[in-house]
Order: sequence, then C-alpha cells, then structure tokens
Amino acid sequence: MIRFATIIRRSFALCMVMALAVPAVATATQGQGNDMKPKRTQMPGEKFRKRNQLSLDAVAALSLILRTENIEDHSYRAARKVVSDKVAARFKLDPTALDKNWSRAPRDHQIAALAAITQLNVRYVTGKEDPYVRVDCSGLLWLAWRTAGVDMPRQAVSQLDPRMRVERSEAILGDITGEGTHVQIYLGMGLAMIHAPFNGKYVKFKTMSEEQAARVVWTNPSLIATYRL
Repeated sequence: MIRFATIIRRSFALCMVMALAVPAVATATQGQGNDMKPKRTQMPGEKFRKRNQLSLDAVAALSLILRTENIEDHSYRAARKVVSDKVAARFKLDPTALDKNWSRAPRDHQIAALAAITQLNVRYVTGKEDPYVRVDCSGLLWLAWRTAGVDMPRQAVSQLDPRMRVERSEAILGDITGEGTHVQIYLGMGLAMIHAPFNGKYVKFKTMSEEQAARVVWTNPSLIATYRL
C-alpha cells in the first residue's frame, strides 16, 4: 500500500512535469490608444519541435515513471530507451550499454536525470530555477532532484557536500559532479554530462575532459537524501 507521503510527493512531481512540459507563451501589445493590437502568438513550429524533441521525449518518460514505483514497467522502459538511445547517439556511446546503465540506477536517479534532460535549451540566468524558462547550474540540479522528491540544497557548494561524495568509479546516472561553484549531472557512462554553463548560454550536453574529471568532486545525493512530504 502506497504511503500518504508518497502520494503527496508524486502529486507534486507530476505538477512539476506539467510545468516542464508546457513552456509559457506570452502575448505583447504594440502601438498606443485605439491602435493597440496584440501580436500574433505563434505556436511552436517544426524547427522548435526538432530542436526540443529530446526534451519532449524526456517529459514523456518522466511522466510515466512518476506514476509508478516500478522501474521495470514496460511502457516506461520503452519511453526511457527512446531518450537513452538519443543521448547515446549524441555522445557516440554504445546505446545498449547506456540503456543498461540507466536501468540499473535507482528510481530517484532515473527521475533526476530525465528531469534535467527536459530542461535542454533552457536559458542560463544566475540565481534562477524556473522550469522550462531559466535556470543556473545549481538550479538545474535542484529542480532535477526536487522532481525526484529529494530536498536538495540550492547552492552549488552545498550540492558537493563531502557527506555525499563517491569515487568516480562508483558514479551512476543522476550523480552530481563539479568543482568550485559549477555543478553538472552525470549521464551514466563515459564522461557524458548535462549542465547549465553560464550567462548567455543554454542547458546543454557536455563531454567532460579527462583532466577535469580527475580534479572534480563526485557526489550521490541519495546518500544523505531527505525526502520531501
């Protein structure tokens, strides 16, 4: 029997998915007096959909896993594989091996990674964590793990808490890596990451260099996770 607290967490997370899935569309006015007319609102076209298809695929997979505790659910596994195959293609990784790594990760790690991918192409703005609108690096991680039901610290330094540290060889999908005030989410194979770089840029994938991988901190939020009600 699902506990009441679990139901509340799941309901919040589903609301988050709705926020992730539907970008705000605003209308503006121009001119003055009786000449004021609303500008025509354009719905996302083919170019928008192609650019953001992977984030939309992640929304689909995320909505399924948030409705079940079973990461072996057939529909979810199929939706997750659509995402992992595209990530594998982006990083030139073995799609079968990557999907296997994703399937082995705990449910909260899978949710966090998928939630981060839904934010692809979202603009970086310092100090923000607005789904599908604007985020900074730590805001992206905060949103991702909050969707998984984990009360994450908001600041990058706290997200690299020594109590959560793991060895690089132990890192799994959804873990955090970073140094100083910049953090990223590990995508479960090789040195594949997703992050929000800096002002003027957008959430994107990144292959970390071996040099950087040797000096960064790796953390697993599940080690000291506080699950929200």
